Amino acid sequence: MRVVLKPGKDKLLRRGYPWVFANQIHRIEGRPQTGDVVEIAAADGTVYGLGFYHERSQIAVRFLTPDPEATIDAAFFRRRLERALALRKAAFGDSTHYRLVFSESDGLPGTIIDRYGEVLTWTCLCYGMEQRRDLILDLLEELLHPRAIVERNDNSLREKDGLPQQRGILRGRYDGPVEIVEDGVRFRVDVLEGLKTGFFLDQRLHRPVVARLARDRRVLDVFSADGGFGLMAAARGAAHVHLLDISEPAMQRARENARLNDLDLSRLTFDVANALDRLGELVAQGATYDLIVLDPPAFAKSKRHLDDARRAYQRINISALRLLPPGGLLATASCSQALDEDEFLKIIHYSARRAGCGLRLLYRGTQPPDHPVLEAMPETHYLKFFLFQKMADEVPPVRQ
Repeated sequence: MRVVLKPGKDKLLRRGYPWVFANQIHRIEGRPQTGDVVEIAAADGTVYGLGFYHERSQIAVRFLTPDPEATIDAAFFRRRLERALALRKAAFGDSTHYRLVFSESDGLPGTIIDRYGEVLTWTCLCYGMEQRRDLILDLLEELLHPRAIVERNDNSLREKDGLPQQRGILRGRYDGPVEIVEDGVRFRVDVLEGLKTGFFLDQRLHRPVVARLARDRRVLDVFSADGGFGLMAAARGAAHVHLLDISEPAMQRARENARLNDLDLSRLTFDVANALDRLGELVAQGATYDLIVLDPPAFAKSKRHLDDARRAYQRINISALRLLPPGGLLATASCSQALDEDEFLKIIHYSARRAGCGLRLLYRGTQPPDHPVLEAMPETHYLKFFLFQKMADEVPPVRQ
């Protein structure tokens, strides 16, 4: 079975882009069903390899391998999993919490597998991979011997591939939150009920950077979730940490994590509120902080949401800069893939002008090695992270 592209529609494939869209296809040879493996060919007959076919999705083919003779069987997936595991072990040593599989970047389309010690999570947006789920779960059990594998498929994007939203225990026994240790700080992660798959693994390199600067500072952790940034700052000697999130369950988990680390609760404020509104209220009250962390959810799920996302990013960054004195620190992030780094920086610079200050860049970061970026696929690059210092006397007056 073969998918043949229209003339000139193989440019992205030649560059290594792993998706074929329905409007790129000229004809289909054979009668492939959704989830079948098909050969991908250009109009001139050049064969690019094999991929999973979907007859109704906009993403008609998800690339698997350039070898047209490959057999997509247990051995194939075992090699991919072993390669992914080797990278994580090289990157993180004895640590056992990381993203084990990051979809196309690890050659397993639309599939996210996170590891939290003896518990794994399975998230899948690709019909072909979902069809082979049990085969892959068998391999995970052979390679890692997990106590449990939990399904976190409560994602509306599954509907684009005709897959239902689901959440539950797929294998083994899950007895409740799993404890992980990050830079000496303990967290209990609820992979079944927590946000995403339980913890924001992609910020693991940035939390210690912020925490090292938190000693004796008043910290505001906005969109704090289970307390990753804020509690690590408290553990490193912050004078006071204000955790702000709209989710009461997340805030309760943050309280439990604070107790787990024997942190002084009198130096912590747990605030359940809409962050965009609360930041404005804090500005109106004349509140000040020495270090503010902004780690919001993806305001732009797609390009059609970009205008609303820009306004939301501007709003929170302007407020944060107004809450900081000269010399204060702003750690600000975006996980909106549709918003690229240059555009995010423009938003930060605009926010600084509106706040009447200059900025000094101290640190910039992106995804850790367990979230590798496929250079030919911009969709795999989503996380932007910057640490700025607010300037005043050292720069010319900022004119709005």
